[in-house]
Amino acid sequence: FVIAGLYAEPVGKTNKDIKLIANPVLENILNGMKTNDPVKFGRDFDDTMREAFGGKKAAKTIKQIYDQVGNYKTYEYLGFLNAQGMTKILWKAKYDKTGDDVLITVVISKRNNKYLVTGLWFQ
Repeated sequence: FVIAGLYAEPVGKTNKDIKLIANPVLENILNGMKTNDPVKFGRDFDDTMREAFGGKKAAKTIKQIYDQVGNYKTYEYLGFLNAQGMTKILWKAKYDKTGDDVLITVVISKRNNKYLVTGLWFQ
């Protein structure tokens, strides 16, 4: 699954800093998916992500992912990459409909003192 994003400025330089910023963002995404709540799912999206995946589109995206892998059971922070002006945060997740690991990548940008999702992938 690929949800595309735009340019993002790096948001941290240490695992501790990144986890403090990114884990709550991921929780909103995963809990929004688990409860089929498009508002919670897209709470931290920037305007471009909201336009592409907000409202009814979010519900469709949530359903597509759920149909393939189900609800998340656990996730584990793997690390982050700062490259080409972006911070990509990586997690390994377990879902209830597949025995395979799922790689979750979230790109977060700091804009107007808010941390916003500018890219999101489930692989």
